[in-house]
Amino acid sequence: MSSRDILNLLVRPAIFSLCNALEISGTAAFMDRGTVNIIKNKLKELKPPGERASCLAALQRNPQGHPDDARGLLTKEDDPVKHFAECGLMYKTATPNFPLVDAIFFFVKSPRKTMVGLQMTTAGQHHTTASTVRQFTEYLSWFFKNWGEFSLDLSWEIIYLQPIDSKPINKWQRCDVVNSGSREEKELRRY
Repeated sequence: MSSRDILNLLVRPAIFSLCNALEISGTAAFMDRGTVNIIKNKLKELKPPGERASCLAALQRNPQGHPDDARGLLTKEDDPVKHFAECGLMYKTATPNFPLVDAIFFFVKSPRKTMVGLQMTTAGQHHTTASTVRQFTEYLSWFFKNWGEFSLDLSWEIIYLQPIDSKPINKWQRCDVVNSGSREEKELRRY
């Protein structure tokens, strides 16, 4: 998202809200090297179930790989053009109910190819469902020309961005299976 795009959002108050401001500033922070240097030291892994050893986040292993520019992840109706997945770009969702995350960026090696999702949340938990993940990956397959090849052996990480006064997420977040005919499932089909 360019500075002009952000300015347009600011001057159109009918569609702008505090949530939009938090999402824009939260995701934009990951495009500034000084801020990334502060953020990387504050990241805390949520211990997964089982015996897997802890590991550093991709941003901690490779802070210089942070994005320095942005592109919108638009709906199929708004942007019928397919793009190439690129490292160094922040892909910011264009709608408030986009499945799974608010923005993504990619690392080629850190030590492996990784997609980092950013999720703004005030909740003390943010579990998701298998159908949401499926809708998200289907959208990425549509948006990116090279998704089939690019996504091979792709590791996923999600960074939860929370306001200071919200309940912190301290536990591994689940991916549940739910009724595939639910209202949520129908809403996600838009993407």
